[in-house]
Amino acid sequence: MSKINDDDLDEKPLDPEMEKVRRKMVRLLAVSIGIMFIGLMTVLGALVYKFTRADDSGAQVAASSASVPSDAPIEGVAALPAGFTVENVTLDGNRIGFYGRASDGSMRLIIHDISVGRLVSDIVVINR
Repeated sequence: MSKINDDDLDEKPLDPEMEKVRRKMVRLLAVSIGIMFIGLMTVLGALVYKFTRADDSGAQVAASSASVPSDAPIEGVAALPAGFTVENVTLDGNRIGFYGRASDGSMRLIIHDISVGRLVSDIVVINR
């Protein structure tokens, strides 16, 4: 029924112009694959670097916040402004946030850093 010709199985050489185009396309393909490979390796390298650096910095933060003396607790004084009424207190690592009202009625957030032993910010909270 259907007979395969030997002429169809043999590849015929391309004319010189088409051969030049084919070579250019193969070269472009090789360059594109190379660039994609370099980009992929860069991204993977950045991910590995990021994950290994995050583990090291986390260990350092835990070590610095865990330096509590074994014989006595840490003592300190957070000197809040006169007339300040505390409504809420939050703790984040070595920082304590006091949220409340000042004597003039304004809402404020005062942040005290335990490691340096002083107030590090006094923020007035307003509604807009």
